[in-house]
Amino acid sequence: MKKFGYIFLALIVSFLSINLVKADEGVVYSPRECFGVTYGIHNNHWHQAIEQNGQYVATGDPIYTYPCSPSNNPTLKTLTVNGNNITVSDKMEFTTYDETANIVATPNYQGANIQYENNKQLEVGNNIITITITSAGGLTKTYELNIIRQKVLSTNNNIKKITIDGKEYKFKDNTIKDLFITSNKKTLKIKITLEDETAKITIKGNDNLKAGDNTITIISKAESGNTQEYYINYHKSFVLSDIIGTIIGILILASPIILIIIIISIKNKKRYINNSHYYKSKKRLFKKH
Repeated sequence: MKKFGYIFLALIVSFLSINLVKADEGVVYSPRECFGVTYGIHNNHWHQAIEQNGQYVATGDPIYTYPCSPSNNPTLKTLTVNGNNITVSDKMEFTTYDETANIVATPNYQGANIQYENNKQLEVGNNIITITITSAGGLTKTYELNIIRQKVLSTNNNIKKITIDGKEYKFKDNTIKDLFITSNKKTLKIKITLEDETAKITIKGNDNLKAGDNTITIISKAESGNTQEYYINYHKSFVLSDIIGTIIGILILASPIILIIIIISIKNKKRYINNSHYYKSKKRLFKKH
C-alpha cells in the first residue's frame, strides 16, 4: 500500500513541476520598461519579458526584487577609450591608430558589478571587447565595443642606393649630375634600392635616349601617397650610328624640298633649251632675208 502511495505522490510532483515550467513560459501582466529592458509579473514574480504575437511572455529566471529600482540598473553610463568619449549603445565602434587601448567604463549604478578588459593590446583591424554589467539584484546587460586599429602608412620615400649600368652613384640635392654616355644605348640599366620596400618607383625619360643633354626623372611614392622626385642629368655623345641616323633623318625631312628643287631645275633647263632653239631659228630667218 505504501508503494502505491509513493507512486501517486511522485506523479503529483511531476505534474506540478511540468505545470510550473509551463507557467514560467506564460504571459506576463503589468509589463514595463526599465533600463531598456521590458519586465512583467508572472506567477507573482517579476520576469524579463519578450514580445510574441502582440503580447509579452516571461523568459528567464524569476527576479525577486523590483527590477526598476535604482539598484537593479545594469546599464552603462559612460565609456572612454584613450580619453575619447564613446556614445553608449549596445554595439559601439572606435577607430584609432594607437597600438594599445585604455578603456574606462562606468555603470549608472555604482554598486553594479562591471567586467571588461581595461587595457588591450590592439591588432590591426577589429578588436572586440565585451563589457558585462550585473546589477545588485542580479540583472545583467552586455555591451560590445569594437576598436578598429588602422594601419599607419609609411611616409618614407627615400632612395637608399642607385646603380646605373652596374655602377653605384650618389644623389646630391636629389640629383645625379655630370653623367656621360658614350655608347649607342637606347636605355640605361637603372637599379634602385629603397629605404622602405612599401614605396613604389616610376622612371620617366629612360627610353630612346637622344644625343646631347637630357634628364631622367625618378618618382618615388611612399605608401602614404607622398612623392619625391630624383633626377639623373646625363650627356650622351654623338656616335657614328647617331650621326648616320641624323643625316638620314634630315634627308627624309628634306626630301620633298629636294624633289621640288630638282623638278624646278629640270623645267628651267627645258625652258632654256627651247628658248635657245627658238632664237637660233630666228637668226637663220634673218640671214636669208
